[in-house]
Amino acid sequence: MSASETTERSAAELRGLLRFAQGLGLDEATVREIYEAVGREALATGDSDDTCMAEVRKRMLTAAR
Repeated sequence: MSASETTERSAAELRGLLRFAQGLGLDEATVREIYEAVGREALATGDSDDTCMAEVRKRMLTAAR
């Protein structure tokens, strides 16, 4: 995957997460913080994209409580 494809994919993922966050009452800064933290952890552990997105959503749900 090229760098531009990776950037485009990340932007699309973040847009989807922001729509999800609106329903939870979370702000964009919180979503970005969670997304970036999970991304850093995934680099270290080698988690799949699906696993990462599930973890981001789980943390968003926790943050919304």
